[in-house]
Amino acid sequence: MKKKIEETMRFSIFEVFEKMFYIFLEPLDDESTEYDMEAAIRFEGFLSGKIRILFSMDIAKTMIQNMLGLKEDEITTQRMEDCSKEAVNMICGNFLGKLDSTKVFNLTMPSFRMETASIEPGKNACRMNFDSDEGKIGVIFDADGRV
Repeated sequence: MKKKIEETMRFSIFEVFEKMFYIFLEPLDDESTEYDMEAAIRFEGFLSGKIRILFSMDIAKTMIQNMLGLKEDEITTQRMEDCSKEAVNMICGNFLGKLDSTKVFNLTMPSFRMETASIEPGKNACRMNFDSDEGKIGVIFDADGRV
């Protein structure tokens, strides 16, 4: 099941970033990357847990510019928060739908912070890092139980 979760999560991340933000990501093996902000969402169902997305400032700005067509001087902290929360929401929904479209999940409202909390994944977690011409993101999928 863990392999299916990782493959499905990776596919969902690529799909959302390519279709919604016009950003093409490449897997990155470097786990020492520092990030500037974090958006997270919890979900409950036959599988429960949390998805955290860690963003560099550069990629967050590019996401806003590409999604909303704004210039760099029009980017605000509130817009970075909204865009980051929307990204984690879309990735979570895409992931859960692809994982099992017959199941129902309850999602929390996404949360956001301008700094990142500890990025050490939990016992039942997987971490993926990605690079692009626009910046870097990290994704941590942390299941509440055995995967």
